[in-house]
Parts: sequence; structure tokens; C-alpha cells
Amino acid sequence: MLAVFVGAAGAQGLKPWTDGPTPALRLQDLAGKTHDLASLRGKVVLVNFWATWCEPCREEMPSMNRLRASLAGRPFEILAVNLGEPETRIERFLEKIPLDFPVLLDRDMARAKAWKARVLPASYLVGPDGRIRYSHLGDIDWSSSEVQQLVQRILPR
Repeated sequence: MLAVFVGAAGAQGLKPWTDGPTPALRLQDLAGKTHDLASLRGKVVLVNFWATWCEPCREEMPSMNRLRASLAGRPFEILAVNLGEPETRIERFLEKIPLDFPVLLDRDMARAKAWKARVLPASYLVGPDGRIRYSHLGDIDWSSSEVQQLVQRILPR
């Protein structure tokens, strides 16, 4: 059962991760290309679980684009993991809100379960060592200066 959380938060909404090791994440995107979190070691990765029907998810997506743009050229990636929706619905969403990062398909929602994404949106900041450093349930302004400063602190030097 998934719930939708309403209410934006700043960096103070990101809490240190204490729920164990980072689960595997290997999924295909809309074009059929496989993305594997393990291959992104050395980078900070924002993993975001979302759905098109989730209003807070839709609201935070543009701020994720802004965060990615602000870190252009830095070792930072975003993987947006859609929960079990038909590809046509996701494509219609992307026509309205284009994203500058891969949208992965968690068709059976097994990855969401492994990552304990029980609320949408659910976000995880993975450090360059491949370990989850922070998590947040609910929407957040990813382009806020507090969030950007936190991300920059964990970027490799």
C-alpha cells in the first residue's frame, strides 16, 4: 500500500539514512536501456520513486530538473523510478513536464518495496560510495539553497 504525502520541505526534511544497506537498483528506462545504480559509483545519485497520479510528485519534478542543471558538469545523477504505470501514461506526462534525467520502470514495484518507498514521492540521496546517505518521504524543493548545499557537501572532491 502506498500513500501520498503532501507538504514541501527544505533540506531539514532530508533525514540521515539508518535503515541498512543500499538495495540494488537495476531497471530499464522508456527506451529499453538498462540503468544500474552500481555503475554510478563515484557519483551522488538522487533516486526518486514517483507516479504520474501523485500530485506532490508532479510538483517536485521541475525542482529536480533545476537541481540537475545547477550541478551540470559535477558527478551527480538523478534516477526517477516510476511505480508500475503504463508507458503511454508516463510518455503523456513527459510531454507536459519534460525531464532531463532517466525515467525507470518499476513495473512490478519490487524495487519500491526493497527501497521501503511506502509513501510517494520517496527520495534517497546515494553517496559516491554507493551508500544511501539521506532519505525523504514527500515532496521537497530540490532546487532550494539548503538542499543544494547538502548535495554539494557529499559530492566527491
